Amino acid sequence: MSSDFPTSFADNKATFEAALMSLFSGPPENAESDFLKVFTPTSTMRVDDKNFDFASFVAQNRRVRERKPKVSITVTQFLRDGKQFADRHDSTTELLDGTRMAAETFMFGQVAEDGRLAWIVETVRHVKKDPIVDTIRLKT
Repeated sequence: MSSDFPTSFADNKATFEAALMSLFSGPPENAESDFLKVFTPTSTMRVDDKNFDFASFVAQNRRVRERKPKVSITVTQFLRDGKQFADRHDSTTELLDGTRMAAETFMFGQVAEDGRLAWIVETVRHVKKDPIVDTIRLKT
């Protein structure tokens, strides 16, 4: 398998973040080959209340790529324990029309023997940016 990422990409926060970012860049027709660098072809995904097999997750991603969004992902927490991993990441998506969407994602999963992801379960919390509140920096 040729990959831009080492099969140990799920070993640390920086390489895991780069792998996640790679899923949202590139032309729609490369979605499957890009996903095969990160996921096994038998991977399963659950995002909130939706279940995906590999083919349906690739199809969903292809549709996202067709909209040509600018996606930024920042992994804020990353834990690895054997084959299991967990992360929390923030994302911002900007569409061609300038619409911006923000989310916080909590992801759990397992790494396959070859270093790619075998399955993930994630919960996405969409964040509505309030322009007034966003300008106030509350101190805790």
